[in-house]
Amino acid sequence: MMEGFLDGRRLKTEIIHRFSNRQMRMAGGLYWDIISIYRNLELGIKKAHREAEGALFSVGMDSFCNDFGLIDTGGRLFNQVRCYRDERTERHAREIYKRVPKRELYDITGSQIALFNTSMQMASMSYEGESFLLDHCVHALLIPELLGYLLTGETYTEYTMASVTQLMDWRTGRWSDGLMERLGIRKDIFPGIVETGTVTGKIRRESLTEAPGDVRVVAVAGHDTASAVAALPTEKEHVGYISSGTWSIVGTEVMEPLLTEEAFEANIAYEGGVDHRYRMIKNVMGLWILQECLLDYREKYGRELSYGEVEQLAAEAEPWQFFIDPDDSAFYMPGDMLKKVSDYCVRTGQGPVTSIGAVIRTVLEGLAFKYRMVFELLERIGGHELEEIYILGGGGQNRTLDRFVAEACARPVYAGPFEAALAGNLIVQMKSAGEISGLKEGRGIIRKSFEILEFAPKQERLWDEQYYRWKCVLGKENGQ
Repeated sequence: MMEGFLDGRRLKTEIIHRFSNRQMRMAGGLYWDIISIYRNLELGIKKAHREAEGALFSVGMDSFCNDFGLIDTGGRLFNQVRCYRDERTERHAREIYKRVPKRELYDITGSQIALFNTSMQMASMSYEGESFLLDHCVHALLIPELLGYLLTGETYTEYTMASVTQLMDWRTGRWSDGLMERLGIRKDIFPGIVETGTVTGKIRRESLTEAPGDVRVVAVAGHDTASAVAALPTEKEHVGYISSGTWSIVGTEVMEPLLTEEAFEANIAYEGGVDHRYRMIKNVMGLWILQECLLDYREKYGRELSYGEVEQLAAEAEPWQFFIDPDDSAFYMPGDMLKKVSDYCVRTGQGPVTSIGAVIRTVLEGLAFKYRMVFELLERIGGHELEEIYILGGGGQNRTLDRFVAEACARPVYAGPFEAALAGNLIVQMKSAGEISGLKEGRGIIRKSFEILEFAPKQERLWDEQYYRWKCVLGKENGQ
């Protein structure tokens, strides 16, 4: 949680609260501890209120997308919030896609075809004997809206969050009643869609007794990637970006979806952004693999590696010894990730990966090569070259990955801001309050306010040769 204010034409920020959050497996399901998340939200707001000496003006929440809580007739949360990685959607995907074919889903919503979509989660509930939950709730609320409801008592769905549910018609910006009916989802299950930047209510004293009654809650770009992209520190139009964290969201901005056959086959998503720009993106598994490997290493060997140690081990490992596809399905679920990386390399004829340094380097090189492949695809579909690449979010602090991306993609890479989602969240609140005129001004302020690191390619030819080798490994794995 970050607090921010304008000091002249610079954004001054301070992290006021951090807390750990990880999905939990129990009784055959994968869940979030939403009570702990809300408790920490309250704690952070109280800290901000004290430190601001009563001058706290507004609060905005952004989050991972697709997951939801259900509110009953008494206004109470009455379900355990499932994690989007829960396996129930995989169990019923075939039946769901018989109801609505993938291409039709894509044409209506512009959303990627993915097991984690809200549409898939809700449609699978009937097959799991859980349809009664949807039938008896008043509303389903996505995570930022659920937190906003718990603070204010007001229900709404913010536009960027709605755009990634795979239930909104991108042409109208409204829920697709016909699609929801065919998937067995009540057409009134979600509240109405509000514009990004809408003031949705004020914090109720009974919700948070230490907060004054006039603190506004703003529906910022609730999807964390939409908030991160709002913080893109450039005025150039044709640039690529990587929202780098647990997932890597690789994309560029466009003014209208390009729902071509190639885009569908490549599973390119068009997700709503601030000012109704579209985020033309493709998900890559991201630093999730490395995070899980390091967690696995700690549990197996009782040692937690620092950021510095991770980078040193990667630098000491032999380059291009092993190649992986970060998007291989083996890497999707948590647990035993060191073995999964090694098993992939054995399966593809490369042999076992035996050191943690080799694992780290293999994952980072694989990500850099996958980013290049996606950017080439986006350029081909979009019809223009992407001049430079911005790495937004916490993953940009991995200097090794930043350098690898510049080399693999053969173009300048700019890393920062590292708290991009929080910075984008703040400028939407400031626009809502009339502090700034819009997205362009906000991005200019962010560019002046945060350290942006530059990485230039130096070994383009060598990395180009290795990219060809990496593609050969992927081709063999896919039977090409």
